[in-house]
This record gives sequence, structure tokens and C-alpha cells, in this order.
Amino acid sequence: MKHISSVQNQSVKRIIELQSKAKARKESNCFTVEGLRELQLAFMADYEATHIYWCPDILTDLTFKKWISKFNLNSIIISVSIEVYNKMVIRSSTEGVIGILKQKNIKLEDWQPKNNCPFLLVLESIEKPGNLGAILRTADASGVDAVIVSDPHTDIYNPNVIRSSVGGFFSVLTFVCENKQTKDFLKNFKINIYAASLQKSIKHTDGDFTKATAFVMGSEAKGLSAFWLKESTAIKIPMLGHVDSLNVSVATAILAYEVVRQRKS
Repeated sequence: MKHISSVQNQSVKRIIELQSKAKARKESNCFTVEGLRELQLAFMADYEATHIYWCPDILTDLTFKKWISKFNLNSIIISVSIEVYNKMVIRSSTEGVIGILKQKNIKLEDWQPKNNCPFLLVLESIEKPGNLGAILRTADASGVDAVIVSDPHTDIYNPNVIRSSVGGFFSVLTFVCENKQTKDFLKNFKINIYAASLQKSIKHTDGDFTKATAFVMGSEAKGLSAFWLKESTAIKIPMLGHVDSLNVSVATAILAYEVVRQRKS
């Protein structure tokens, strides 16, 4: 097994680029995943790892071999010193393992909802990776059928998306496309579109979400564009204090669990 002890090694530089630059991830069609749990969820979701970097100073040889043997991988496995590992990772609490995985790049036009009452989340131009990751975590917990990142302003393979999703990135079907393609898809499958907005809105508990439903959530800075505010039903979450809005991930969670409540009752 190859061992890397120099932080100047080209493999280390490649990892750092994939961690920090969307351009590097796009050009290579790869991304990084840190931690045993996240990698395990990725493998369960059939993501392919080209390389696995392991730090024996953090994770013992026996523990690592027992963990890696659970998966049928064709990955190149490389051990690294703790200095190299600390240079590679973003999170300080990972368990001594980081992988380079191939992106899937699945297309919305190739997917068909598995039932007549799908529940989708549409995220227009979400800017902060942490918010996107938190929404994917909520999507997993609340049984969302798919998330559509529409007119994206952040790379879905940003390591902070994966970190804040706590594995939801790998368990939730996620597409990236333009607004028009998204709306055409929703209309084609007769999915009711609800736009989160404070303008001319009905209370979020007054909508009927027992039928095919898509919530459209806007960017943190600008909210939803006019594109989504027409030809959709505007809904709002009552604000009882002095502030006039919620964090987009919090608002999405409230709406998602209203769907859960209505469909379980």
C-alpha cells in the first residue's frame, strides 16, 4: 500500500482543490467525502470511490480493514500521515478517512415519480451550502421523493453541503436544472406548485398537501423570483414576532412536516 507523508504530494494538492474549488470538482467530475458514516452511506447509494485515503494515526489498521471489507470496492487505498490528513480535511472530527468519489449527475428528464402523489422540494438559487445540506437532511427525515436545485448558485458537491446534510445528500434523490425545465416537469406530472412567499399568501396549514405537491423555496437574499410567483399558490408561515422571515432551511422543515402531518392524519 502506498503511503504519503509529504504535504507537497500531488495527491494532497488534488484533494485540497476538490475540497475548495467548484471548478476542480466540475472539471474532474469528482468530489470529496470525509468520515466513515458518510462514506458508508455513499457506498450504499452506489457512489463509486476512485481513491480512499486513510490515516493510521487516527484509525487503527484493524478497524480500518474491518470497515473497508464490508464494501466491494475497486478503489485505490493510500495511507497518509496525520500531518497530511490534517491538510486534506475540512472537518476536525472526521475518523481518519477521506475519499474521492465520482459524481452521478443524474438528469431530471430521466426520472419518473413512483406514485401519483409525489412530494418534491424545489430550491431556487439557494446560496449557502449549509442551508442546502440542512434541507437535504430534512428531506430525508420527512420522506421527500426528490429535491430539485433550480438555477443553482452553489455547487451541490460542496463539502459543506455533504457535511451539513449528515448523509442526507446520499439518501435523497437530487437534481440540478434550470427553472423552466423544473416547472415544465412539475406541470407534466400535474404536481401542485406552492411558492413560499409573504405576498398574497394563504397560511401554510390551509393548503391541501395530500395530493401531488411541490414546495418552491427562494434564495436567502432575494426570496423567490417572479418566475415562480406566477402560476403557483403562494403560502406563508405566520410570523408572530418582530422578524419577518425564517432561515430557508427552517422554513422548509416546517412546510415539509405539514405534509407529513396531513398525509398521516
